[in-house]
Amino acid sequence: MSGSREDAVREVMAHFQKQNIIQMATVEGDQPRVRPVTLIHLDDELYVITGARGGAETGKVRQIKENPKVEFYLTIEGEGGQGFIRGETVASIVDDPELKERLYGEIDWASSYFDGPEDPSYILLHMEPKAFHYRKPGEYDIVQFEVT
Repeated sequence: MSGSREDAVREVMAHFQKQNIIQMATVEGDQPRVRPVTLIHLDDELYVITGARGGAETGKVRQIKENPKVEFYLTIEGEGGQGFIRGETVASIVDDPELKERLYGEIDWASSYFDGPEDPSYILLHMEPKAFHYRKPGEYDIVQFEVT
C-alpha cells in the first residue's frame, strides 16, 4: 500500500459496512477471550453493540473495564480471495442515552434481542482505533500502521 497514513486509514475504513460481524478479543487475567459481536461503522466512528445478560457486571464488560485494550478481526472478501483487518483499539462503554438510542435504531436485529435501548443487557462500546493490520483480498503482504 502506498500513500499516506490517512490514505491507508481511509482504505481500511472503506471495508466496514454499517453492520459487521467481527471477532472481538479481551483479556481475563492471562487468558484471551474471543467472541463474535456486531461492529457498527457510523459517522466515521466504530462501535460494538453486544448483549451482556446481566449487564455491566458480565465477563466482557468487566474485562474491558479492567483492560480497555481490545482487538478485533474482520475477514474481508474481494477479487482474488480473502483479506482481513485486525484492529487494535481502546474500548469505552457508551453511557450517552441519545447515542445508545440512535445506534439501537440502526441495528436491524436489536429490537428482537433487547427490550429497548434502556435494557441493561444492551451494551454499546466505542472502539477507538490505535493501529490496523491489513491484508488486501488476494494479496499476501500484511500492512501494519498506527492510526493516531
